[in-house]
Amino acid sequence: MKKALSIVMIFATMLTLFCSCKSDKPIQWGDYEYVVLEDNTAKITKYIGTQEVAVLEIPSAIDEYTVTVIGKEAFKDVQCIRKVYTPDTLTTIEEYAFANSSIKNALMNRSKLLTDIGAYAFSECKNLLQADMPMSLVNLGDYAFYYCDKLKTAQFRGDPESIGTFTFDACPKVTIHLKSSATKLQSYVDTYHFSFKIVDPVKK
Repeated sequence: MKKALSIVMIFATMLTLFCSCKSDKPIQWGDYEYVVLEDNTAKITKYIGTQEVAVLEIPSAIDEYTVTVIGKEAFKDVQCIRKVYTPDTLTTIEEYAFANSSIKNALMNRSKLLTDIGAYAFSECKNLLQADMPMSLVNLGDYAFYYCDKLKTAQFRGDPESIGTFTFDACPKVTIHLKSSATKLQSYVDTYHFSFKIVDPVKK
């Protein structure tokens, strides 16, 4: 009897563990595919929309899951979006997320939890004119804006701890906008001889 009970308990435990596992298979929701992460939030893995979109506001929730990550290559090669706003729930943009896409404006300033933008995240975006990054940004990966040769404005609202050496490689027109209190950024632009502009909030 005890042996049978033990077997039942083991089976029940295994069933519980199996049911609590997160699936790696992407789920489709509208123009997006996503997976559920271990913390019960969503990572967008692919944008599958094909219609021309002048302004795309990436959702802060998909189904009942909060969107925290834009995954590797999720918007890579997408040629139908002009301006994109990232959600306020976002914490991470992975490598190559928007590489070689058609976006002109990458507006991330709403994402007040965003700490990491991965390597090559916006590389070879030939139409990109503006990148607006939030105060929360900590790490900006190497080659993140590589060969965005039309990029004019890289707006930094904070003072990231780490910026890759070649983050703005082959961006001949870029001017980095920063606050006078952003000492790490100031050191970065001085070291690599970038054009920059001090943009402090207007005091009333």
